Amino acid sequence: MNSVRQTKSGEPVVRLRIMLVGVCIVVAAILGPLALVYKQSYINQTSIRLEAKADTINALNREIAALKLKSSNLSTTARIERLAKSYGLEYPSSDQIEVVKVRTPVYKESGMNKIADRVKNSLLRERG
Repeated sequence: MNSVRQTKSGEPVVRLRIMLVGVCIVVAAILGPLALVYKQSYINQTSIRLEAKADTINALNREIAALKLKSSNLSTTARIERLAKSYGLEYPSSDQIEVVKVRTPVYKESGMNKIADRVKNSLLRERG
């Protein structure tokens, strides 16, 4: 019971399994390092994109700070008064000021208020 078959010329036949295992080992030996190189390249590219986004965020934060400073400078009271005077505006005199009285609106009594008043009155009634 010989496990190796031989051809008519006496040469051993390589089994298909052994050939497949050999091919898998060769493919793994080639693809393994290629996969590592690809992984490292992907990590580097991702790192470069991340740094670019961080730089963009920093630039936008600087721009926001500059705009806030400009806004606070433009909204100062002294600047607004100076601009108002340049347009011919001035504070009103005491005889130009009128006080407007606001009338309090009259609300209709809602049904819930009536019920609450009745409950309150019934609880506060003296029992004799």
